[in-house]
Amino acid sequence: MSDFSIGSLLDDDKRASLQNFSENLPAAIQRTQSEAPRSKRDIVSRVAYLIGIDDRYFGLEQTENMNPQFYRSVYEEMNADKEARIVRNLCRLRTKLQRNFRAIFTEMNSDIKNIDAIPDLVPQDALRTLEQDGIQFVRAKRRLEDYIVDVHNYLVPHVPNCQKFIPEWVKWPYIRNMFFIPRGNTVDGNKEAARYYNEARDLYPYQAYINWYPDEGDGNILRDDAKFLPILYERNRDRFYDMSKVTDAGDAAVNDPEEFFAKAQHVLVAVDCENADPCKVIGILKELTANGLISKVAKILLVDDEHTSSQWRALRRSDSLPLEYYLTDRVKDEKSAVDVAMTIKFYREIAEAKAKNEPIDSAVIISSDCDFWPLIELTPEINFLVMLEYDNCSQAYYQRLQSNSIPFFYIDEYFMAGNVELKTEIVLQEVIREVEDGFLSKLNLYSIINRALQKLDLKMNDSELSQFFDRYIGIMTISFAKNGSAVLQNKPALSD
Repeated sequence: MSDFSIGSLLDDDKRASLQNFSENLPAAIQRTQSEAPRSKRDIVSRVAYLIGIDDRYFGLEQTENMNPQFYRSVYEEMNADKEARIVRNLCRLRTKLQRNFRAIFTEMNSDIKNIDAIPDLVPQDALRTLEQDGIQFVRAKRRLEDYIVDVHNYLVPHVPNCQKFIPEWVKWPYIRNMFFIPRGNTVDGNKEAARYYNEARDLYPYQAYINWYPDEGDGNILRDDAKFLPILYERNRDRFYDMSKVTDAGDAAVNDPEEFFAKAQHVLVAVDCENADPCKVIGILKELTANGLISKVAKILLVDDEHTSSQWRALRRSDSLPLEYYLTDRVKDEKSAVDVAMTIKFYREIAEAKAKNEPIDSAVIISSDCDFWPLIELTPEINFLVMLEYDNCSQAYYQRLQSNSIPFFYIDEYFMAGNVELKTEIVLQEVIREVEDGFLSKLNLYSIINRALQKLDLKMNDSELSQFFDRYIGIMTISFAKNGSAVLQNKPALSD
């Protein structure tokens, strides 16, 4: 199959028609796909409230491009309770005090401010609400480290009063322990916990400061109840058995992509690189590989735009995945051709697989772009799974998938905390490329030698130049100091 530029085939009217068609298509056709068991989020919503997860994840700052990850009804129920409010606001304060410790410390000591005068670093609404609930948190001449100890001491009597919000079939001590740092009533105990927290902050649930020692493989432990409780019990040397209590037949969202892949025979994965996070996509594919499900993938189409992130290089170099990478160009700078290119290549793959007598029965669309709705609706013979991101999926698209029973999956949930290994790999690749293509590509030692000879008004013939290079220049290496500067190593000894 020869590649060609889809962008060159488009004009403004065609693109406008396609976009209008995808956004205004009626939701009349109901697809008959089996609904997978949906994991509940009741427990994680209650824990998220108590440990101080931001309001927007409960839908309180609802925008068109934001779907709540926790139950708003749980937030409203618990926020009406004084004890729950106290615990939540204390946890919010502790997270901010530890995360912004250096900046707050500077403000308090250099500018002689108390924490109630640093609104950019300390949530003032938390301080006000605590005061209204009878907790006079702010005091004169209080050290920052003492404030952090105060949080622990206030939590001790109030956390037990929140047990009423957790069902009896959940072991309360396991949840209670998340709020109490070992030796949290001492400055040294909090310093030790803060050191670990700041070293692995991305691995904590929504970066909330709790008594937790995260494992990189955990991902977002507050994704749903079915994920959270088994991990919580395991950390307490126990096992959670009754999964029927945490799953329910709900909306069309699937609990795990593994459920979809387990039922499929031949899967086509189409990735809109312009509307997907490369780190999260790589994480999904790595997890499928680890679970032995990648063998069901006939092909992974990566359809990219020339203006998209270079992070996709980390995936393109994989030899173990059935990848095809296609880069679209632009006729006009403001118009991308990725959606049309991906649709055309999608149907080509379907046709080729059918001709080989290996028909595609399932497809995964990794994109939050609603322009792919016509592709989904007009291909009823294919079982689709749509992988979305919370912040990039419009409410209209979410409702369209819901009303047509199209399974969808939030990759934010699956990979919310990020993956240190992937971040390291992607950043390292980019640094190496920048050094080799930028710094080292412009460095030529023979040019430097010739400039030195001209400056000193000296000459060397080719033989002398070659011997000089081999004996003195070729043995040197370049290393990098802690400040990032390049440093020559193994320099030949020079006489004084």
